[in-house]
Amino acid sequence: MNNSKIPTWINVFGGFLALFGLGLGVMGYLQPDMVIPGFTEDTNAHNMAIWMTSARNIGMAVVMAYALYSKQPALIGLAFLMRFVTEFFDMFGTAASDVMGVPATIIYTVYILFFLIPEIFAIRKMRSLQRDQS
Repeated sequence: MNNSKIPTWINVFGGFLALFGLGLGVMGYLQPDMVIPGFTEDTNAHNMAIWMTSARNIGMAVVMAYALYSKQPALIGLAFLMRFVTEFFDMFGTAASDVMGVPATIIYTVYILFFLIPEIFAIRKMRSLQRDQS
């Protein structure tokens, strides 16, 4: 039986990430140029890339929602780890692509402050709760 009390901020942040991922995933199928500014559907390779990115975002949203629903620190921590690794590498691709039209330093700052650091804190908190259960 799980007796851990998952902090509200974890549920709120994880819920935001799940909704954000679900929204990006659906928009990638319906309106890809809203997800990637300037996106063109002019080749099969472009379509494959956006569809795979959309599927990944929807998959991560489902995993995060399931983990939060489970209230199991190990699962929640793993979902945040999945997000961290993905966003760490996405950060470099987003900055290098210049599709957002803002300087790379702003891209890095947003990713680090609003995604990566909170995800690190969430992973650490879930590991702490998991150890407390042992």
